[in-house]
Amino acid sequence: MNFKMSWTLDGNGGNKQISSWNDVLNQLERLQGKEGSLTLDMLTNVDTGAEMLQVRTEKGYYLITLGEICEDEYQVRTYWNSFISDAEIMLLGDRWSERQLTKNFDLVVRIFKEFFDTGNVSTDLLN
Repeated sequence: MNFKMSWTLDGNGGNKQISSWNDVLNQLERLQGKEGSLTLDMLTNVDTGAEMLQVRTEKGYYLITLGEICEDEYQVRTYWNSFISDAEIMLLGDRWSERQLTKNFDLVVRIFKEFFDTGNVSTDLLN
């Protein structure tokens, strides 16, 4: 699978085609504890299934979204934790339910690794 990686970090950004997991991991580590985003776009044409994985981060919170095509519809899956507060948190100018956010950076890395390796993320992680 081929991917394009796009990012913003503290007001600066860029994009490039990537060839190794280390490219993704290095960019994720640069984002940790900062403000920005990282997107992996699948360059292979997809009729159905995942197309894009993104993380947005600010103030230690991470919002992870997976865009996919399902039966001629575009759907977005996110992380969801029904056991925590439903308070709204401002993240990069938008309000999100705290249930859609995580502070677990290792989980973010795990989700990106699964997407990089398989081209998808299990519904156990993103639903």
